[in-house]
Amino acid sequence: MGPERGTGTDPLASAVGAVFEGVTFFELARRAVADTRVKVTFGDLAKRKREQLARLEALAGPRAKDAAPRPGFYPIEAVAKVECYVCGFGVETQSMPEVCPSCGAARYSFEKEIAPTKAWEIAGTSARKSAALFRDLGGRAQGAAKVLLDELAREEDGLASNADEHAAELRT
Repeated sequence: MGPERGTGTDPLASAVGAVFEGVTFFELARRAVADTRVKVTFGDLAKRKREQLARLEALAGPRAKDAAPRPGFYPIEAVAKVECYVCGFGVETQSMPEVCPSCGAARYSFEKEIAPTKAWEIAGTSARKSAALFRDLGGRAQGAAKVLLDELAREEDGLASNADEHAAELRT
């Protein structure tokens, strides 16, 4: 396990980095995807991550996310940029225009196709990785930080199970 997983750093800072990465991914993905069901799923998951971040920041401080390491659990690169499917014009997801400045196509020409099954697979995979990280960090923390990290690990285990169930239902 290298530094990207939090070794040698403050356990809370490493947890903040993982949760902040999740917030970033789910918010970008919600903006970028075409399927309304996936938008809702990613919106709910972003809300969950923002709540986790608030709990962590209550212990670590609100600026902890500025220096926290990001573990790379989420495919941010897949949603950070979008391209117009009409002409290929590319933009950052955060600044997605209402119409393509190059060809005039509507905003939906920038949206990505992520199937609901894939959305739940991403949620499950990232939750399992987060749970493992939080368990590891909880083993190195003490007091309130240990309690919170252990709680977050259990939450992520629950999310992983829930995501697996959703993905399995969608496959049938």
